[in-house]
Amino acid sequence: MSAGAPGSARVRAVVTHHRDGFRSGVARFNELLAERLGVPLYGLDDDWPGIYSLLSFKVGEMDMGERAAMTERHAGWEGEAYLHEWGGLPLEEEIVRRAARVHSGNLEIQEAVTSLNPAAEVVWTPGLLVDRREYERAELTVFSFGMAHKIQTDRFRRLRELLERSGRSYAVYVSAANHETSSLEDAAAVFREMHEVFPSLYFLGNLSDVAVYNELRRATYFSAFFPGGVRANNTTVAAAMETGAVVITNLDRWSPPEYVHLENMIDIEQCDELPADPAVLERLRARAGATAAARGWDALVSRL
Repeated sequence: MSAGAPGSARVRAVVTHHRDGFRSGVARFNELLAERLGVPLYGLDDDWPGIYSLLSFKVGEMDMGERAAMTERHAGWEGEAYLHEWGGLPLEEEIVRRAARVHSGNLEIQEAVTSLNPAAEVVWTPGLLVDRREYERAELTVFSFGMAHKIQTDRFRRLRELLERSGRSYAVYVSAANHETSSLEDAAAVFREMHEVFPSLYFLGNLSDVAVYNELRRATYFSAFFPGGVRANNTTVAAAMETGAVVITNLDRWSPPEYVHLENMIDIEQCDELPADPAVLERLRARAGATAAARGWDALVSRL
């Protein structure tokens, strides 16, 4: 599998089924493969070239309409195939028989297809971890999760200004949180927007409840901003306060009156300097926890 000058190239394009590397390991593999081969990446619906294209997807994940379209398109195809699985489906067999070369992802696949095409050979998939940074030690850390809606970029930029003004080293960790986003496409969008604000951002993907809880416990601050202001039915801020996190958010006249700047949280709109003294932070944590306890499940059930 190689790419080069015209006349020497075996692969001129990679053709994938899924296009979202956050949702599909095969899609992520294809993104990285195309990048390293120096060739374009196409989806099945794109106008991909009929020759020198590497087909790399799982036929078993395609619906009947996609398989029928691929069968029609496949008639003029001359290229290679990378097999991530083998189910013995008619379209799989047709692709293997027509391929100039077949790259079997593992020995089990190779055993199944070698009789269909003598040009089949077993290969492998490298790991997909690209961001291999170690967490750098920082004096101040910020954790944020949720944000299934569009993030409040201006307020996060304001937070960055305050962090930089502190003169201390800082790190920002962001999670989509699996119960706060409607899809992994949301997670990708969150990452892209937040990375524009914080170039050294650490994106943690979708975290479970226990992982979110531990991130809240270890962070200096928790941040979340909203179009108008935080509301009484905002679950991310409620969860953060329940763990005793120092919440940085934005308040308006419809925010709960119990939420008071520098009493049990920090209002980004009123803040000129982030508190960093351990005693002040501990006081904010204690009061946040007490406020949340008075607004917990027992109190709500009693009210209802």
